[in-house]
Amino acid sequence: MKKTKIYFIGRKQGFGKRRWRLSHLENRRRDESAGFRDAHNSIIQTRFISSANVIWVRVRPEFTTDKEIERIKKRIELERKNKVIINDINSFYNFDSKDRTFNNWEKVGLKCPNNFSISLNQVSNNIDLVITQVQEFINQHNKMFLRTNNETAANGMFVLNNSSSKENIKEKILLLFRRCNSFLYDRKDTKIVSVEFIKPENKKGYVDLYRVHILLGKIISYYGVTTKLDIFHNVDMSIKDLDRFIEINEKMPNIIAEFKQKILLGAKSLGCNIGAIEFFIKNGEPIFIEFNPMWGGHASKNGFGNNEVHAYLIKNEELLKTRIPNIYEFLNYRKYYQKLYETIHSHITS
Repeated sequence: MKKTKIYFIGRKQGFGKRRWRLSHLENRRRDESAGFRDAHNSIIQTRFISSANVIWVRVRPEFTTDKEIERIKKRIELERKNKVIINDINSFYNFDSKDRTFNNWEKVGLKCPNNFSISLNQVSNNIDLVITQVQEFINQHNKMFLRTNNETAANGMFVLNNSSSKENIKEKILLLFRRCNSFLYDRKDTKIVSVEFIKPENKKGYVDLYRVHILLGKIISYYGVTTKLDIFHNVDMSIKDLDRFIEINEKMPNIIAEFKQKILLGAKSLGCNIGAIEFFIKNGEPIFIEFNPMWGGHASKNGFGNNEVHAYLIKNEELLKTRIPNIYEFLNYRKYYQKLYETIHSHITS
C-alpha cells in the first residue's frame, strides 16, 4: 500500500536548518509524535514539500504575526494544485478574529452570541460614544464579555453586567485599548469585541460547554466540560462537578447525532477542515462560540478537570469507560493521534 506523505509547516516548521524536526512541530500535543510514528504503515513525513500529498499548516494563532502568515502563504501557494491543505493559512483570520467568525456563522444561519466590534480608532475618536454603546448592549443582554477579538484562554477578557458603572466600563475599555495597541503592529486585525453572555440553560446553574473535533469533514472526537463559573477552563472542574460532567458526556452521542450537520457547517463556513468547535445549548439549539484549529490545551496534555477529578477518572476507568467512552478514547493520546493520522491517509487514498 502506498503511503501518504505529509509536510508540516508553521512559524518554524518547514523553514530553516531544523525545519523537519518533529520537536519543532508547533503546538505538538502529548504523545502526538509517538502516535504519528505508530501510523507509519499509512503515513510518513517528507522533507520535500513538492513530494507531499498533504501539507498541514501548524501555527498557534495567538502568536502568529501577519508577516508569518504571508510567509507561509508564499511557501505553499505553488503547491496547492495537487495537494490537500490541512488548516489552510488562507482561512486564518476567519477563526482567529472572533468578530469575523461570528459574522461567517451568521451568514449561513448558525446561531452565535450577539456581538459588535469596536475599532481602536472608535475608542480614540469618541470614547464616550463607545461607552454608551457598551451600556446599551449591557441593558439589552444583562451581562456581556468585553474582550480582544484574537486571544484565547480567556486572556484579554472582562465580564460586565448591569451593576457595572460608567467608570468601570471606561476602565475596561481603556485596558483593552492599550492591550490591543500592543498587538497592532504585528496583528493588524486586532479589535475590541462585545459579546453577549449566554445564560446557562441548566437550572442548577451549571454552564455546559461542548467541544467537538473535526478533521476533513468528519467528527473524530468530542467532550463536554461544566462548571458554575462565568469564565472557566477545563482545569477549573472540581470533584463537585463530576456528576454533571459524566451526565453531559453520556448524552453527547445524541447531541452529536442531532446537530452533526450544523457542527460540520460551523467549520466549513470558516473555510476550515480541522479544528475544535465549541458551543453551548440553549432552547434546544447550539450556540457556537469559538473555533480553534489546534486542540493543545489542558485536556490534550493533562486530562479533564483538576488533579482530583483526573485521578478519579483514571482510578475508575473500568467502571466509567462504558458510560463515557469518548473521554477515555481522548485520554489515550497515543492511540488517538495514531488514528488521526490514519484518518488523513484514508482521506487521501479514498
